[in-house]
Amino acid sequence: MRAFIAIELPPEIKQGITKIQEQLRKAGANAGWTRPEGIHLTLKFLGEVEESRVDEIRNALASAVGAKDKLRLSIEGSGAFPNAKNPRVLWLGVAGDIEKLSAVQVSVENAMTGLGFEREERKFSPHLTLARIKFPKPRDNWQQKIESIRDVKLGVFEADRVSLMKSELKREGAVYTEVGRIELT
Repeated sequence: MRAFIAIELPPEIKQGITKIQEQLRKAGANAGWTRPEGIHLTLKFLGEVEESRVDEIRNALASAVGAKDKLRLSIEGSGAFPNAKNPRVLWLGVAGDIEKLSAVQVSVENAMTGLGFEREERKFSPHLTLARIKFPKPRDNWQQKIESIRDVKLGVFEADRVSLMKSELKREGAVYTEVGRIELT
């Protein structure tokens, strides 16, 4: 199975994401939109994993983050990777307990590296992917669209668990299923 470790978002945040995507679509933004029900805050992508390893991964996660505090996070601001002039990924920002979130991510990374998963070399940059832009066209005016949602604020929520997720690629897009969960204290 394809697997990753993430923090799930509450329904009200996902509803706000839907509204932003609709606003951008109405403005003529041409992109591959992430389905709001599938948007999550990724802590670690694992790739292909034998289903027989789920308990091992869950146990390592429990040791790594089971004693960590719940996080107070907010979804606010937006941007693009690598930049607004040449956007490939349109994202929403994450704010709040970022130092604690980073500590959780490092603990997850270390635990998974201990199980033989490859260490992510890129610096952790917490964000939610709104869309992927394969061929940005000047007429799409992405800089203006990104600027229109730069100061967006979707609300504050308490992240109270870390989830091990299974990803199944289907015709209508990826479907994510939680196969393990570690509650934060």
